[in-house]
Amino acid sequence: MSYIGGMKNEFDYDVAFSFTAQDEALATQLNDLVSDRLKTFIYSEQQKALAGTDGQTAFSDVYGKMARIVVILYRKEWGQTRWTGVEMNAIRTRAFEHGFDFTVFIPVEPSPSTPAWLPPTRLYVGLERWGVEGAAAVIEQRVIDAGGVSQPESVAERAARLKRATDLKNAQHQFERSQEGTALANGAYEEFSDKLSAGTKTVQASGVKLEYKTSQHFRIVTCYPVNLICSWYPHYTNSIENIDLHATFYKGFPALPGFYPSFNKAVQLRAMKFKYALVRMDQRAYVSKSAPVKEFTPEKLAEHLLSQLMDIVERTPRD
Repeated sequence: MSYIGGMKNEFDYDVAFSFTAQDEALATQLNDLVSDRLKTFIYSEQQKALAGTDGQTAFSDVYGKMARIVVILYRKEWGQTRWTGVEMNAIRTRAFEHGFDFTVFIPVEPSPSTPAWLPPTRLYVGLERWGVEGAAAVIEQRVIDAGGVSQPESVAERAARLKRATDLKNAQHQFERSQEGTALANGAYEEFSDKLSAGTKTVQASGVKLEYKTSQHFRIVTCYPVNLICSWYPHYTNSIENIDLHATFYKGFPALPGFYPSFNKAVQLRAMKFKYALVRMDQRAYVSKSAPVKEFTPEKLAEHLLSQLMDIVERTPRD
């Protein structure tokens, strides 16, 4: 058995992905681009194999010993959840003994960042520059550089990958054009509304002045001088095709049914759109229209928009 940088050159996996729940879509996409040539570990596809085991030990072993390369989809919440905390500790322990060469950090937030404990000389893979396919190519090359072997994708493997993609597209198409899909999307908007209201109360408890209102299909959060106005309005009971959840930030208040507009004309500061979609065969989520790899539960979307609102308020003049 040979060793590289003090680590063994025989591993159970070429790549293990570490990520928070909201980045599972990106992790799945990257995994699908390399899994036919590399041995990969992604939790959502290994749940059966881990069933009945000590989860903390199993995860520590994967990220600390069993994977040649560890890819971290980094956002500030990474390392703070139960399982990414376990993964982070395993990664840091391994890095203390062998250095960080086995890691590939891919920041996923608009302002890229890496953990404070990562050496500043350690480069990261920028999604904006490389794109998803470029990032997958970097991961594959890093595996090769670390002594791994990339097996050429056979025709049968490529066909299987196409079949998976086609099956998901067909299922997504059916979801958008069904009563069940529409009902689930309506239910998600109600859950989002409840979480937006609850989140507003949490912010109010900290001393920040926020107000939550509803009118018809509108959900409104005001933090002077900015208003966040969300809306979701499907036209049919059996289709949500081309129907988005709109989240628009205004300085001032625009003309809406049941409300008087502000004296000064409202100025749109930011507009965001989210699609409620089948993101995997067994999972649904809100997906950002501007960044399709970003997905949110109704609760996480409410938190995201409230955070965006406070960011915008902080830099918007009151005059």
